[in-house]
Amino acid sequence: MHVFTFAHAPVSWHMVKAANNIKVFTSNVPDYPVKGIRAEVIFDAPIENVLKVAMNVSHYPNWIYKCKKSVVVKQISKQEVIYYHITDAPWPVDDRDQYSITKLSKDADGSYRMHSHSLPNYGAEVEGNVRIKNGRATWHYTSLPNGQTKGEYELFFDPAGHIPSWIINLFIAEGPYVTMLNMQREVKAVSGK
Repeated sequence: MHVFTFAHAPVSWHMVKAANNIKVFTSNVPDYPVKGIRAEVIFDAPIENVLKVAMNVSHYPNWIYKCKKSVVVKQISKQEVIYYHITDAPWPVDDRDQYSITKLSKDADGSYRMHSHSLPNYGAEVEGNVRIKNGRATWHYTSLPNGQTKGEYELFFDPAGHIPSWIINLFIAEGPYVTMLNMQREVKAVSGK
């Protein structure tokens, strides 16, 4: 069990899946209607190749679970972007969309962090979509001595509107694992493996 702090409240993580160098954890989180998600993944590639995939917003539909569309809205700097993202929700639920800002920074130890959060008042709402206004995600990438990269990911969000519990449970169980598996594949392609 891992214990982290989010929004000044302790978060206890419980593993729900482990396979293919991927571990997925969930946790009940105060002030969020769905469980928080944590994933740990090993990429068989150097950190530079992992970052190429992580920062290529237009390719998110290639690997992020149920990502229907992802486009850069504003390039603030090479390390910071605002983007628009649509998640394809199964019928009878409306698709979710959000504007987010993502910033990449390098730590003193050579590892990298990506912080993203929703921008609730950015851009007009789109008819037929439900806007996600409260979401936060963090990536931490660390180089390993054998040329691999370790990725650690945490996601906390409010999906907004009414969503049946079976759909939420499907996402919690399947979404993070499929996303990490797809990202491993994308990183291998960038690495020429």
